[in-house]
Amino acid sequence: MAELSALMLEASEILIEKYRDPAITAWNRLETRPRSKDFSRSLRAEVRDPLWMLTRQWQMGELEAEDAGSPIDARLATSRLAIDRVQLGTQAPQPYADEVPLEAMVERERVPFTHALRLQVAQYFLDLHSPALRNKYSPRYREAFGFPQHADADYKGQADGLNLYLATRRRGIDGEALLTAIGDGSFAAKASVDAEDATELEAFGKALQAWFERQYSQPAGEEADVWSSTQLSYSLAVAAPSGGEEQLVLSAERYRGGHLDWDSFDVDATAPPLKLAAQPPAPEPVEEAISFLPVAASFKGMPNPRFWEIEERNVNFGALNAKTTDHLLLVFAEMGLVYGNDWFVVPYELPVNSVSEVRALVITDVFGDRTLVPAADDGEGEDWRRWSLFELGRRGERGRSERRLLLPSALGEDGESEPLERVQFVRDEMANLVWAIEEVIPDATGRGIDGYVAADKTGVEPEEIIGSPAEIRYLLGTTVPENWIPFLPAQRSESVQDIAFQRAAMPQMGTPPRDVVKAKGVLLNEPTLPWFVNEEEVPYAGTAVTRAFQRVRWYDGRTYIWIGRHSETGRGVGSSGLRFDQIEPIGAD
Repeated sequence: MAELSALMLEASEILIEKYRDPAITAWNRLETRPRSKDFSRSLRAEVRDPLWMLTRQWQMGELEAEDAGSPIDARLATSRLAIDRVQLGTQAPQPYADEVPLEAMVERERVPFTHALRLQVAQYFLDLHSPALRNKYSPRYREAFGFPQHADADYKGQADGLNLYLATRRRGIDGEALLTAIGDGSFAAKASVDAEDATELEAFGKALQAWFERQYSQPAGEEADVWSSTQLSYSLAVAAPSGGEEQLVLSAERYRGGHLDWDSFDVDATAPPLKLAAQPPAPEPVEEAISFLPVAASFKGMPNPRFWEIEERNVNFGALNAKTTDHLLLVFAEMGLVYGNDWFVVPYELPVNSVSEVRALVITDVFGDRTLVPAADDGEGEDWRRWSLFELGRRGERGRSERRLLLPSALGEDGESEPLERVQFVRDEMANLVWAIEEVIPDATGRGIDGYVAADKTGVEPEEIIGSPAEIRYLLGTTVPENWIPFLPAQRSESVQDIAFQRAAMPQMGTPPRDVVKAKGVLLNEPTLPWFVNEEEVPYAGTAVTRAFQRVRWYDGRTYIWIGRHSETGRGVGSSGLRFDQIEPIGAD
């Protein structure tokens, strides 16, 4: 019998060694069984059985003697640089402070004078007059600054704009011409101002200029555009003096508009310093060593450390429908449910327009131990970490980053109007070109209208010879709507692979051809010819460029309104159906 028991024991050991049967430990959920409707005593959390409490601690893994002391002190060593200059596009560098939003400085452009804006400016000027002065000078203003009476062709395809022009061309006043005359000093002579009224009307003119400058944020003077028509994006650079003649230059060469923040900039180590015309005293780098009390991080749905508190009901981690392949979701749930109490916040306020670097972080826990916390990608063998949140990348070095934090004077939220203009750049593989489709074009009323409605889509059909026995006809070419502007592929260098899209034009079909089709918006008429768009700017998905009014209230209460642009992914490829040298049956659709 003893030998049989020994053999069975040896067999079980062999099975365990060979097959390694797993030892599975499971815990059942502990639930209370209330016998009373009064829970007041239960909620007191009275400790009656210390052994039970120790058992529960052991069951929950709290007796594993982990080195998990809570932090009670944090020492932070930082260095900070202040941004004091900016270069917009190809303009000369200029001083910068946070009085004006950085987006407004970059995106703003000259506000075009529509017919509605001309009327608005003139009406504001007349409202400054007393009734007697208005009756006296209104006829003189209309004679000196009136609208042309036969400009109907300028409003082709704009039904509302044409109606507004026809209703106001005889009694309206051109506010643009009025502002120009006030600015160059010819207002008094053109309006035949009497000597006794010259002082008062001059004050009205200054008030009109101040109102217009306050109403719209525009670039000063004839500055070069920050928008690159070749790359369909903005370009700018900012710099922070880092001591002596050294500067930290941050460039944003591909800012596509919309929201300018830290992720738009890269550290440009090869860029020359941004030198100002009048060199003010440069702010010196600030070195700080600060002590904080770490605060436990909190988030919605976080388990409460005390069991008698009611948890946040808006977030239910138990309702996560995660599959075995949803690794990111499972990690997120584990972080929230298991390690939620392991995160702490070290508060550190930064001034706006600053570039900061954390040089060292030392944590002291409840045991008195001090720990130097390095960066996540610090140390040997950590080069595989190519991404870190809030770190600035290095221009020209893919995957490399600077351990610096940029806090620009960016907007939180802004208001954007309906598009004044919208152009879709789409590829037409069958015609082997790119079309710039004016989906929305500016209207004389100061808003955007449908470009398809305003375009001439009729085309011209070839004439049929009466009495001809021919059953076919020759078609020189088909037409496309007038809001489709072509861009032809062109070679820009000796390399056959360096291709760009060059602006072209479609002929207006007729007998003989009348003229070329011209764009109606600002985006396609603003660049000087020849105009090339880089091939990579119009991918297979296309690119959409939008112009719209932007409005924001800044931290000091002032309101800024400007016209900005932004480019985004388009709607995909298109097909125009453009064909040349076609033989078609007579009567065919």
